[in-house]
Amino acid sequence: MRARLVTAAAVATATLLPALLVLGAPSANAAGGNKGSLKVSEVGGAADESNDPHVGCTFDLQWYGFQRSSATVTFASQAPTKSAVITKVAGPDTVELGAAASGSTMNTTRTYTLSFTGADPQANQGYHVKVTTRAAGANGAETKYKVFWVSCDRADATDPGTTDPGTTDPGTTDPGTTDPDTTDPGTTDPGTGPTEPFTWDWEYQDPTCTGVGVDYPEDIPAGQANDVNIRVETPAGSRTLNFHNNEGTWDGHHVFNLADHPQWDASTASYDITWVQVGGTNYHWQGDVGCVLEDGVLKARTDVDGFRTGTLTVDQGSGIASDSVVVGQPGDEDLELQVWSAGSARGTLARSVGTWTTVKAISVAGNGTARVTFPKLTKKGTYKFRLAVAGSATATGDTTGTLTVRVR
Repeated sequence: MRARLVTAAAVATATLLPALLVLGAPSANAAGGNKGSLKVSEVGGAADESNDPHVGCTFDLQWYGFQRSSATVTFASQAPTKSAVITKVAGPDTVELGAAASGSTMNTTRTYTLSFTGADPQANQGYHVKVTTRAAGANGAETKYKVFWVSCDRADATDPGTTDPGTTDPGTTDPGTTDPDTTDPGTTDPGTGPTEPFTWDWEYQDPTCTGVGVDYPEDIPAGQANDVNIRVETPAGSRTLNFHNNEGTWDGHHVFNLADHPQWDASTASYDITWVQVGGTNYHWQGDVGCVLEDGVLKARTDVDGFRTGTLTVDQGSGIASDSVVVGQPGDEDLELQVWSAGSARGTLARSVGTWTTVKAISVAGNGTARVTFPKLTKKGTYKFRLAVAGSATATGDTTGTLTVRVR
């Protein structure tokens, strides 16, 4: 969930600092193993180890599963907003981590506020930021980090006295050139000439009920592909499953299956995937992939929305207005307009004896939309229509409610 934006009070008078802002120093007394993880959350977010890759200027950092130690915190601007300068950080410079019983137990949470100058935010995402925490004296890897987006306006956008750092001071070093984890796209290599800027709007395939597959570009800058987030709505509530590569970054083709995440409950009988974010691209998928377990088989849930139901009265020979419908997860099956044909029974039994007959097949556009037109009814009587999509090995199929048409 995107956090509500919070603006720092005295941004206009903030003193310019380097884009890499280090808070505090390692504690000499830190000890113990570091098997923990760092998570980014909106302020007051649930303690569920999910990661929120889009937050406001003010946000929470959550530490999970660390052994007792003191941890320092580092914030750095990342491409494509790497030239942005972090001008203010509110929050503790050193965090004391008490002993945690397991990797899913929270050590502590702290709130931070950032503001930025020197570059505009990316239009759809905000500022790209990397936060690093270092627990000195760990038996394993001391450093853990997250890359995320901060939705803030540029702090010096209306301040005519602010100087763009790195352009007028010959003694100023470009802070973006000292970060070994990120390649600044569009730089010039004296040996090969200018390089093409990296395209940050590359897309990945839509998710399925099992998860999402990603084909990473060969030229993706280093350090940009270590997080994937999949938001899932279940009867128990919403949660974002974070897939993080603690040993480096992903490349090539990689499939992120829900079943492989340690927090995924394999007994979940129904759920919807509504949002996916992949580190290293400005694109993020939004939609609704509905999934159900049907006789032990995981299938995409088919939904047909927008078809009228109820009773309609028309004059003999007049037409019926068309319906615009949306078909979710139709698979390869046709959308069919069906009419009820009553059987030979009489009385109350006649209302339940009969068959549904297909009047016409209706084509579905690539975006899942379809227009339903009805046949002209030239005889008086009562007619019943519905839409149906047959099920398959991978989809449940669906049948709408009934539209009853009385012709007078």
